[in-house]
Amino acid sequence: WVCLKTHNQQSNINKKSKNNNNTSIMGNLASWEILYWLPTCLDMSLLLFIYGSCNYEGVSWYLNTQAEVIAKQKDANHKKKDSNDNDKKASKEQSDDPTDVSKQFDLTPEVHAVWELAMAAYNGYACLFPLAVYWSATNPELRPSFCWAMTALMVLKTYMLGNDSADKKLSESKRKEGLKTLFYFYFPTYGGYAILKTFDLIE
Repeated sequence: WVCLKTHNQQSNINKKSKNNNNTSIMGNLASWEILYWLPTCLDMSLLLFIYGSCNYEGVSWYLNTQAEVIAKQKDANHKKKDSNDNDKKASKEQSDDPTDVSKQFDLTPEVHAVWELAMAAYNGYACLFPLAVYWSATNPELRPSFCWAMTALMVLKTYMLGNDSADKKLSESKRKEGLKTLFYFYFPTYGGYAILKTFDLIE
């Protein structure tokens, strides 16, 4: 009876210890680890959607997402080149429907060649990013390095969106939305986690 009672007490202690560990892990995930998981899961979701669309829909899908900017740029170019009202009128008619890809440009072999080059780089990202996520998810000690790498990528994106040439690639609303997302979401999460973990500000 004494042995059975001792065994039950030891089992209760082990259960309490395990529950405390689980509570500690859940509390950690709910506080600081969310800075790693939230942007990582979002980027994985975006990768699946955008990469899948680029592969299955092709260059036409991507150009449709940029139709507004392309129409604006072509209209501006026509206004600079055309010197008479007839040419300006033709230019305006050409850009009336910014969502019609066939009216905006020809999908020439040159366009497809550039698209294939861009997709080669994107294929590399589509392979390396999930691999990096898997390594950092299974090895928590790698998460600060992963977050530093992603923070550096966000710095490059910020530079691209803040560059003067960004107006030729994105509409003003999309550019501002992208900058707000970087400053108010990605830098506080990726960058915040990297700083907190690197300088041992959290356990």
